[in-house]
Amino acid sequence: MGVIVRVIFLFICFLLVACSSQTKEELLQEGNRLRDQGNFRGAIVLYKSSLEKDANYVDARFELADAYLNSGNFSRAEKEFQKVLHQNPSNTGAQLKLATVYIQQRQPEKALLELDKYHTANSETAESAVLYGLAHGASGDLGSAKSFFSKALQLDGKSTDARINLAKVALQEKDLDRARSYLQEVLSIDSGNIAAYYLLANIENRAGQREEALKVYQDLLTVDGKQLEALYMSGILQMDLGDMVAAEATVGKLATSFPKQAASNRLKGMLLYRQSKFEEAVIPLQEALKTEQHPLSFFFLGMAYFSLEQYEQALSQFQKSLDISADFDRARLLVAMTLLKQKRIDDAIIEVKRVLDKDPENAYARNILGSAYLATGQYDQGMEELEAATELDPSMADAHLKQGLFHLAKGEGELGEAGLVNAVNAAPEVLNSRLMLVTHYLRQKNYSSAIETLQTGLNGSATDALLNNYLAAAYFSQKKPNEAIAALNKAKEVKPDYLTPYFNLASYYVSQAEYPKAETEYNQILEQQNDNLKAYLGLASLYAVQGQSDKVDQVFGRIEAVGDEQSSLAAAQYKVKKRDFNGALETVDNALQQHTASAPLLALKGALHKQEKNVEAAESAFISLSGLSPEQGTAQLVALYLANNQLAKAESLVAESLQKSPELEYPYLLSSTVSLSKKDGKGAVETLQEGISKAKNPLRLLMRLAQIFDAAGRIQQAEQIYQGIIDKAPRFPDAYASLATIKERVGDKGEALELYRKTLRYDRNNALALNNLAYLLVTNFGEPKEALTHAMAVYRLQPGDPRVMDTLGYVLLKNERYKDAANLLTKAHELLPQVSTITLHLAMAKQALGEKAEAKELLQQIVDAENKDDAAQAKQLLKAL
Repeated sequence: MGVIVRVIFLFICFLLVACSSQTKEELLQEGNRLRDQGNFRGAIVLYKSSLEKDANYVDARFELADAYLNSGNFSRAEKEFQKVLHQNPSNTGAQLKLATVYIQQRQPEKALLELDKYHTANSETAESAVLYGLAHGASGDLGSAKSFFSKALQLDGKSTDARINLAKVALQEKDLDRARSYLQEVLSIDSGNIAAYYLLANIENRAGQREEALKVYQDLLTVDGKQLEALYMSGILQMDLGDMVAAEATVGKLATSFPKQAASNRLKGMLLYRQSKFEEAVIPLQEALKTEQHPLSFFFLGMAYFSLEQYEQALSQFQKSLDISADFDRARLLVAMTLLKQKRIDDAIIEVKRVLDKDPENAYARNILGSAYLATGQYDQGMEELEAATELDPSMADAHLKQGLFHLAKGEGELGEAGLVNAVNAAPEVLNSRLMLVTHYLRQKNYSSAIETLQTGLNGSATDALLNNYLAAAYFSQKKPNEAIAALNKAKEVKPDYLTPYFNLASYYVSQAEYPKAETEYNQILEQQNDNLKAYLGLASLYAVQGQSDKVDQVFGRIEAVGDEQSSLAAAQYKVKKRDFNGALETVDNALQQHTASAPLLALKGALHKQEKNVEAAESAFISLSGLSPEQGTAQLVALYLANNQLAKAESLVAESLQKSPELEYPYLLSSTVSLSKKDGKGAVETLQEGISKAKNPLRLLMRLAQIFDAAGRIQQAEQIYQGIIDKAPRFPDAYASLATIKERVGDKGEALELYRKTLRYDRNNALALNNLAYLLVTNFGEPKEALTHAMAVYRLQPGDPRVMDTLGYVLLKNERYKDAANLLTKAHELLPQVSTITLHLAMAKQALGEKAEAKELLQQIVDAENKDDAAQAKQLLKAL
């Protein structure tokens, strides 16, 4: 590097000596020659020398400014172009160049002002239209950008700049075919357009068309064989396609053409790694890092060390890769894998979750997380993650298991089962394979095979707890509760700190109205973990079903005393349901003293102030929330402003969000909310469609669009959107649940039932699916026992919701547990006395208990209210009474 610097220094000294004897015109001419060779630094020296001879030599100043622009020194370019315009305000070329500088500096407003000045004296050209488009694009206005690029094409049908930028717009709109078409037009006009080749190759890569991308790079290399990036990318693609011979040839060409470039050594190291020559790969990768600190060099060096089982060195390289590029998820996952190898499991889990926070569909991350959970004895979480991983990508599984999952995915049940059986037989000690096979048997309702597979896996180790828990599920499905209870107790005995069997026993005892036994199970959990919120909520729901309100209050007092964020939230929300808003606010304020950066607590604080009409305090809380979660805080502020008729403030906040984050979903969701508040359904739809074309992950925008269509009676369109979401993201539970509600409403109960079940497969705590599935099972399918399981689950999640109370109360009624039903339905009726369905269910419970007078009074209320849905049934019951 020192030699290069000295050579450049000597070259510039030579230029300075030579300059003294030349005229300003000769210096300008020589500078232009260097500029045409791409030597902008040398050209700048000569242009400056020319200006030293005549500071008003405007031609030299223009070329100096342009050289600064081409070398990326935008601040100097701006100053020089301003000087040119000061000397000659009518210099149109300088005006357009200055607009270009402002676009490069991300100052679109200044660029637009400069372009407007240009057009006061000049007609629009293709070049100026392209610049207008770039300025609008830089400000986030993709629609205007597209319009100006199209106008440029009208002004000059052969404009390659217009076509390239239209291709970029098409890429942002995820229209790859249109982008390809524009670029192919560019290359038909100008077969040597380097930018078009690179953009076209990028499109093919994004589309997963590696062979096509390689062909584009090869075509480019026939135009210019010295294109470093094209050679480098060709080598990578050849390796990805498994053509190591061609990759070796490319590595050789790169080393010959660019011997001192880091890319040459990096590609060589990557190739040696792919050839499993790990020790040999280390040297070129280290050489590459001496020249350039590139994240991929660190990554593959880490991979080489990992393969050599030198884990500390591997960890160091992966971390250096992340220091350069914090969003490099593959490096973060390898950090997690290395930490697992070092038995640093908690640290590994933290790293994996950071990836899943951004990309929940990352199969590799879920596979690592599942392995980490199993290593810590968190069996349920481990199995959940491994199932998710193999469903997202069957290649995550080992050979036989992979084969079995592949066949299952294709609907080939017998072949799939055979593959899973082979996986278990090949390695009977591997827990993952056995449990995958068991899960398959349980889904097929082949309970005897599931039980046999589980029993043969029992080996006296701690993992027997997990197997016994699965055995219990199979026995319960066979309606053998005694065997199931024995298996769960065995699981507790083998691993007392594995809490799932306790919860499963408690749930069973509640379903059988054996409340003291259920209470014992919850208390045993709390003896081990006195801060277990799930156990507290289970205990509270147990007392609530029995009508023991004082005990429910005591449990929530204990929950509040735990003092962590989730417990404080639960305690405050319980007080909200009891209409004790002051008490809830006190709980939240106390919790915020300890958990100052809690977004959920701030959200609840703002909501409580909003409920009490304290707009200023609510706004303050939501502004604080915005600092922690811009999306959540902004949404709450917009809702607050709309609720208080402050439309201008809401619109201003939405516009600001769209300006800052045009690639995210939430600004478009908020914009559609504002449009709907103005009864502008068309505007809401157009906003959502724009967001769908721009947002990186538009699933929630598609959900909102479907909801709007559903509300407008355009049910078929709503169904198509929900099905499209499911096809694109098959693990997105809300789409299944929303589609299920439509199917249920139009009378397709069987389809609705299956969709609710699929929802729970991907989100076991989905309140909508649990509640609706319970109600559907009891009203349309005569399955009160199964319905009770789901109704209790949703009640534990939302114990204060009167509609959830109504569902559980009605299910208890159908399970002939009339007193428990009446207890819950009475509370639900107190909270929502105007909802006739709840009143009807309470009347039915009172009738079943023999309390005819109260039942008659409740039924008469429904008849008097003339509710069309429930009045007819109420009249029938009155007549029977």
